[in-house]
This record gives sequence, C-alpha cells and structure tokens, in this order.
Amino acid sequence: MSIELPGSVEEQLRTLAAKQGRDVRVLVEEAIRQYLEATAITDVDANEVAETQAALLGELPRIPDWKAGDA
Repeated sequence: MSIELPGSVEEQLRTLAAKQGRDVRVLVEEAIRQYLEATAITDVDANEVAETQAALLGELPRIPDWKAGDA
C-alpha cells in the first residue's frame, strides 16, 4: 500500500524516526496499526458514519472551505 504525504509530514516523520533510531516504515506501520486499533473499538456503527461526521462538524472551529487542488 502507498500513502501520499505532504512533504512537511514526511520530513517530520523522518526526523522522528532518526531521533528514535527507527526505520520510517516501521514508525508509519505502527502509527497506522494504532489508529486502526483505536477506530475498531469505537461504538460508531458503519451505517452511522455520515450522520456522526455531520454532527461533529458543528464542533469544529470555522475552517475555510476546501477547494479543488488546494490539498
């Protein structure tokens, strides 16, 4: 699997890996595993994801709308 990251994120990952004396791939795999484990224990039903996202959207600070090509 490939994951595209902004250059700044990749640079931060490489810096962290160097500080910890670990391989970047191992660091990323561990982060993804921890994320998947954390999401697996939530009580959100797959059919309620859109509804839950819409409900949480109101709790976010005002963020400018995303525009095509700005990501």
